[in-house]
Amino acid sequence: MATSGENYWPPTGRTSWPLTTGFGVWIRDQIDARGYESTEEAARALGVYPSLLRHWATIVRSPSPQVLRQVAVLFDAPIQDVLIAAGYMTEEENRPLSPTRMSLQQMSNKQILDEICRRTVGDTGGPPIPVRVNGVLHTPDGWTSTP
Repeated sequence: MATSGENYWPPTGRTSWPLTTGFGVWIRDQIDARGYESTEEAARALGVYPSLLRHWATIVRSPSPQVLRQVAVLFDAPIQDVLIAAGYMTEEENRPLSPTRMSLQQMSNKQILDEICRRTVGDTGGPPIPVRVNGVLHTPDGWTSTP
């Protein structure tokens, strides 16, 4: 294994990575599990820039939904695993629903929106995203509009 600069995984001179989110750790574990010897090698194999791969591996806050989708595709990983690593979902929430739990088809739109709000409390990943349901735009602050 070569020994120069930050081209290698982990960067030469470091015995550990800086403290990051579970997502950064998950990214590094995925790369290590595939046996890549450098950031460039991993990035080339995955079709992304090395700087992007380093950013994901040292990310401090939860990544955006677009990044999560891209990572799931690149690593051929179930989206649930990526959501758990990023802190958007727990292992418990990933378990199959028991027959006594309600399915989405049994829930009202309000119940679904309330559940989404419950799961995203404290999410500082960006501004809230309005949701359109049956032609009505719902925003997190309670404002609604129709076309």
